[in-house]
Amino acid sequence: MRVNRIYFRGIKTFQCGLGGFLILTALSACVNLGKNLGKVDIRTTAIAQTPPIVDIEITGLCPQASLWVEIGQDLQVKRAVRIRQTPATQEDEAVLSARIRLGGDGTKADEPIADLQFVIQCPEHTGRVIRHRIEPEIFNSLSTPDWAKGLVWYQVFPERFRDGNPNNNPKGWDLTPMAWDSPFAEVAQEEVERAWNRRLVEPRTFRDDQNRAGGRIASVVFARRYGGDLMGVYNQLESLRDQGYTGIYLCPIFQSRSLHKYDADDHRHIDPTLGHPGEYLDPGPGHTKLAPSEDPADETTWAWTVSDRWFVDVFLPKAKSLGLRVVLDGVWNHVGTDHFAFTDVMEHGQDSAFADWFDAEFDEDGKLFAWRGWGGSINGELPVFKQTKTGDLVAGPKAHIMAVTRRWMDPNGDGDPSDGIDGWRLDVAGEIGKTFWKDWRTQVRSINPDALIIAEIWSDADSMLNDQAFDGQMNYPFAYAVANWLSIGHSKGDAVLCAKRLTSVFHHAPEHDLVQFNLMTSHDTERLASMMHNDFQRNYDTEASRWALGSRYDPETIELEDMDRALSAIAVMVASPGALMIYNGDEYALPGADDPDNRRPIPWSSLEDQDKLHSASRMAFNRVFNELLSIRSASWAVDVLRFGDAQFIGIADGPHAGALLVRRRLANQMIEFLIPGNAKGPGADLAWPINQVGWRIDRERSRKYGINPSRHAIQVRYLVAF
Repeated sequence: MRVNRIYFRGIKTFQCGLGGFLILTALSACVNLGKNLGKVDIRTTAIAQTPPIVDIEITGLCPQASLWVEIGQDLQVKRAVRIRQTPATQEDEAVLSARIRLGGDGTKADEPIADLQFVIQCPEHTGRVIRHRIEPEIFNSLSTPDWAKGLVWYQVFPERFRDGNPNNNPKGWDLTPMAWDSPFAEVAQEEVERAWNRRLVEPRTFRDDQNRAGGRIASVVFARRYGGDLMGVYNQLESLRDQGYTGIYLCPIFQSRSLHKYDADDHRHIDPTLGHPGEYLDPGPGHTKLAPSEDPADETTWAWTVSDRWFVDVFLPKAKSLGLRVVLDGVWNHVGTDHFAFTDVMEHGQDSAFADWFDAEFDEDGKLFAWRGWGGSINGELPVFKQTKTGDLVAGPKAHIMAVTRRWMDPNGDGDPSDGIDGWRLDVAGEIGKTFWKDWRTQVRSINPDALIIAEIWSDADSMLNDQAFDGQMNYPFAYAVANWLSIGHSKGDAVLCAKRLTSVFHHAPEHDLVQFNLMTSHDTERLASMMHNDFQRNYDTEASRWALGSRYDPETIELEDMDRALSAIAVMVASPGALMIYNGDEYALPGADDPDNRRPIPWSSLEDQDKLHSASRMAFNRVFNELLSIRSASWAVDVLRFGDAQFIGIADGPHAGALLVRRRLANQMIEFLIPGNAKGPGADLAWPINQVGWRIDRERSRKYGINPSRHAIQVRYLVAF
């Protein structure tokens, strides 16, 4: 590798086919180097291979110096571009930086990606020209997939999304079938009768306490089944594509009796009440078995059910044909008590072939009498897989999870992963040790080097975002900052603090920040519009229960001002680096307290009834919501928002006080979002608080967004350097 005082931290293969001419002006406080400019260090960092994006950082310049970076050889296509200066110094030296897009397509591994020429001019010193080639190996350190950078994800909770096939609806004695549009907060007589009967059959599993917090409904709500399924998602794929989504994240779809399916009975199979395309007669619980010919560590010995084949042969091909990536929820830490391995232990005790899979104890006769469940519970409903002292799953469940991974990433096992899913979201990822994740990531990338790995970790996952573990995380720290600014925090309305917090959120290597699942809500939290309405001071994901004793949470009321602030939150998601993830239903400003209230069936019939006032306002919200989302895929904005660097600025004073300015830049393009934090704040007619010298506003691509922009306007403008 060529040195020449130029440092590299990754890149891949591109041959220059486009020219660029970048002007970078040095910062002050640089060391005076005398007659000559002295040592100039240039660092080039890979951001993405497709398209070719790199960061350039230069140190060692005089404060009066100007720096031009020429890309390519054709003088006819070179353009002058003004680049932001880095607001920092390193050891009293000037620091200049730029994120740029190179030319070429990276198809010729033996040729350079680009020829760069750094031209330094200074009235105080002798000028200098440094020439350098970016070679193919500069991208070798990239570990996150380029396709996932800046994607727009739609999170689906299948059982409550849409019923596409009523013939596969769950009807077992352990459940309560419900009409899709039945009032969620009311308890039907049949629910009470079924709850009594379940308690008589299995009192340990089916408790019924009408005196618990929340009353009778809190005892019956988890047994409800509305019939949502993957066919309902399948029928909406075109609509989701048209609304601007580019990826589908499915909450667990593996075989389970629960509504959420985070307690898998069998990871080998798609739950038939979700995936069966025809008529399915629900046999009830207790029917999950491993056939004598099936090896839990060898996926080639497993049968394929009708539901499995429909998902692999019908659902995935359609999603892929529409340009939608598909990520599944992997729960490798724990299972349900109906899991085939755990039921075998319950039946055979210490003689079970799966006895060492779980952290369990047996009595003198070898019968199971205690096991550790998720959350530290004893004899809980979610038995955890046993781990070694080094943070690895023990051999049995580890081999099984590896086989499950292979099954869904390369279903036909031919070595071509194009027929499989595109990646995984990993539940409670922090509860399994690093040793397991290192091996599992190696397995995943051996199947599909371009697969995405996202961890559910609620704090900053910095130490785990690397090529040994995860590409990104469910970015709850992002939500904490925005929710505190717009609604629930002690710092409500403080955009300056919000900007500081968001800056600290995106402190990881850019390739990881650009795949983060930025979110405001999920299936585990209150809904976005209700979060905006219930704006009393509290922490994120707290005091949001509908049925807790003494709760002051209002789970039904959504006002226009709540919608305005919800749109501000969406605008921050659209503007920020990384992918963004929308929980199904939030695009309509649906109400909902914390789980399980946030998992109400989506009321499609009422949403489509334009004669209802609340429906009309929600559809107006949805229109603006989709307009904001569409910016991510607009031809003029897509590269800047997917790959550009970011700056967050809080406005403290003046008519825009409390607003957040988000600035994204890529080479000579800039997009700015001015996002109000107060629903009663200034409208759209005020001037921007910060002018950009040397940048021209493209007014055709700049506009205002809002249900009523004269009352609450999110302003977006596109600028080009001149």
